[in-house]
Amino acid sequence: MRDVVENERVATGTGESRTDTLVDDLLRIADLNVWPLKILNHSLCRIIIEEKPYASADLEFVVANRKLNMVAVEDKHIKNIYSPSGFGETQIAANIIACGDENIRATDDEEPTDETIFAMRVLSTYVTFYKAEISASYWAELRRGLPKTEVIVKRWPGANAKRKGLDLVEPNGRKAVLDALANIREFLLRHEQPDTYIMSV
Repeated sequence: MRDVVENERVATGTGESRTDTLVDDLLRIADLNVWPLKILNHSLCRIIIEEKPYASADLEFVVANRKLNMVAVEDKHIKNIYSPSGFGETQIAANIIACGDENIRATDDEEPTDETIFAMRVLSTYVTFYKAEISASYWAELRRGLPKTEVIVKRWPGANAKRKGLDLVEPNGRKAVLDALANIREFLLRHEQPDTYIMSV
């Protein structure tokens, strides 16, 4: 964590390898790499509309439950992120949709189903969590074009800025992040279905 804090002082354009290491450590401390969960690095997820790839996302970290991508993690150097993108929230929303769309194609029948997908944004030492509950009707509409069904993505904690969120430097912030990851892990394990790849959450 010390490396990440020191790296924050470096100029724009800095690589994110130190933040990557911190994120990897957090996911492993929370046992998000213990069977049946696994951590995938640079997982390619695509959004397919009318049977054509519309967009793709190269996710640095994905926690998968069997074959389902359920937690997308986005980490950035704090000087590489700006307010016009909602400090990375636009990309997070696209990543959530790409993960969910990829999940459907991972099933045998590719039938749309309700999904819950979590995301985590790490800006330097500041962590924000997201949760999206996406209905089967949204996925069915997405196959044909822009969906009319709305998706609400919940953010915790609520404020959105570079240095808002749970600060890993602070003991209370660290505890809150690890508690949140433990809760997500429990959610994923509760919804594990060994004989099917359909997510019913």
